[in-house]
Parts: sequence; C-alpha cells; structure tokens
Amino acid sequence: MSETNQETRKQNDSIEGHQSEAIAPSLWKRANGLWQQTNIRGLQVALGTGVSAVSLWLAFHDVPLSQVGAAFSHADYRFVALALALVLVSPLARAARWRLLYHPDQKGLSYLRLAEVLLIGQMLNIVVPARLGEVARIYFMGKVESQSRARTLGTIAVEKWLDILVLLLLVLLVPVFVSPPPWLRGSRGNLAVFATAFLGAALMLSYGKGRLLTLVESLSRFLPEGWRTEIHRATGLALGSLDVLLSPWVGLRLQGWSLLIWSLSVLVNYTVFLALGLPLSLAAALFLLIVLQVGVAVPSAPGKLGVFHYLCTLALGFFGVEKGAAMGYAVLLYFVVFGPPALLGAFFLWWESVPAPLSPPKVGGRGAALGSESWTSEPR
Repeated sequence: MSETNQETRKQNDSIEGHQSEAIAPSLWKRANGLWQQTNIRGLQVALGTGVSAVSLWLAFHDVPLSQVGAAFSHADYRFVALALALVLVSPLARAARWRLLYHPDQKGLSYLRLAEVLLIGQMLNIVVPARLGEVARIYFMGKVESQSRARTLGTIAVEKWLDILVLLLLVLLVPVFVSPPPWLRGSRGNLAVFATAFLGAALMLSYGKGRLLTLVESLSRFLPEGWRTEIHRATGLALGSLDVLLSPWVGLRLQGWSLLIWSLSVLVNYTVFLALGLPLSLAAALFLLIVLQVGVAVPSAPGKLGVFHYLCTLALGFFGVEKGAAMGYAVLLYFVVFGPPALLGAFFLWWESVPAPLSPPKVGGRGAALGSESWTSEPR
C-alpha cells in the first residue's frame, strides 16, 4: 500500500509539473501581450500629449494673455448664448438622423433618449482620446432602448459615412468662396475615394447579403451551434443597417438631416464671430469648420486641447485676423463647442449609473432594457 501511495504521489507530482510547465508559457504570452498593448497605448498617449503641447505653444506664442482677456471683455454675450443654444440643438438633430438609421424599426425609439446616448458618447470622445464614445453608444442603446449591438454598430458606420459625404461636399464648395490652401485641396481626393469606396462596399454588401450570410454560415460550421447562431444573426443585423441606402426617400431624408447638422456647426462658428465683433462671413465660418474637421484627426490630448486652438489661429489668419484676436476666438469657441456636450454627457452618464429605485421611472426605462446584453437581441 505504501509503495502504491508513493507511486500515485509521484504520478500526481509529475502531472502537476507538466501542468505548471504548460501554464507558465500561457501566462507569459498573456503578460507579454498585455505589456505590448500597454506600451502601444502609452506611446499613443505620449504622442498625443506631445502634439497638444507643441500646438498649445504655437497657438499662444507671442500672444499676450491681455489680448485674449480683452476679447472676452468686449464680447457680446447675447450671441454667445445663441451659439450655446445652437450647440444644444445639434444633438437633437443628430438624434433624429440616428433614429432614421434604424428604419423601418425606428417608430418605438425616443428622440430624447437617443440624444442622451449621443451626448454620453460625445462626452467620452472629448475626455478619452480613444473614440470610446462609439462603444458607449452601442452599450447604452442596448441598455436604454433594447437595440441589438450589431444593429447599432451598423447604424454608426452609416452615420460616419454620411458625415464624410457632407464634409466632402463642403470641401468641394470652398473654392467657390475662397482659394483653399494646397493641403486642403489635397484632402478632397482622399475624402472622395473613401466616400466612394464605402458606398460601393455598402451597396455590394446590402445587395449580396444573402450570399454573405451563406458564406459566414459556411465558415463558422466548425464552431458550436450556439456560437454559429449568434454570429449569423449578428452579421444579419449589422448588414440590415445598410438597407437604408437602398431607399431613395430614406436616403434623401438622411442627407437632409446631415446638411442641417453641419449647417448648425457653421452657424455656431459664425455666431461666435458676431460675439467677438470679427468682420468675417459665413464662408469663413465654413472654412474654419472644414479646417477643424480635417485637422483634428491628428493624435492629441483629450478634448483636442491645443490642436483645436492652433487650427483656429491658422484658419482665421488665412482671413487676416490678428493672432491675439484669433486666439481669443479659439478659446471662446472651444468652451462653446465642448462645454455643453461634456457637462450634459457627464450628467447623463451619472444618471444612467444611478440605481433604478433612486431615480424616477422613464419611458422604456432601465429595467425593461437590461435584458438586451446580446449582440443579436431584437428590440422588444
């Protein structure tokens, strides 16, 4: 018995030794992967911080702070209030467009709830330099409106394409009013290629949805049945979001909402011109919007700090605005554009984090929506 126990113990020790040897490389691989991800993320943060720091120095270099203060002291705050009101209207217009992207299942969606989710996403995109806002929108649409994550992901992809399409249109219109700099003329080709490629791919995926679903089902046949079903339904829901491009009437309405959204942004820029008494036209406000949209794609610190201000001084300098006045405008526009979404988004994020018994009931409230944690759960 003693010899048998010793042999058994040796076998167990041997098995544990092999398991330890097998686990050690696995843990090492995971640790190494996390370390590499951390390093990459750290490099991105360092690069963005560096770009913002250099941009801040370039923006404020040779600009006395007294000039910036003078711009604020002479501002007409009635126009500042109007600009803030326009900024607050923008999420409602975006919510109306986003609601239409769920066509034909948009009737049960609340404009105000969609605007709330959009503001949460905008706030996160401002304070976290990782486009976390889109992830939050996918999550909260499942939570507060019981929408599948795959469907929401598809609507966000189409939304981004609509914005790029309008941006391309505005870039093409700029030469009608002003002579654009060479770097802006070069961006037209890139935007056109991207917009055309996305539309072509979207139409191909939408018309060939059946074949693609068959291909996905074939490629996933080696997976467990539950996984196959989930992947197949998620792919179908995501592709279903592209069907809005096949309806001319829906597409026309989407373009109308997109033009309204971008027009509001132009009006915000122009209204801040009026607030500071800058004798600039709507064409200058349009040019500034395009410069900001194209230029803020570079890495930066949270909130595009520094990059936003430097781009404003460059754009307004193109129209002969003195650097001190341009810097005062940049600071005021920054607070007008980023302040309301950041504050409201933070409030709504806190509101959604409050336990349900502590908050008043809502239409389509939390309790009814918590069940939609799946990528493929259908709207109730």
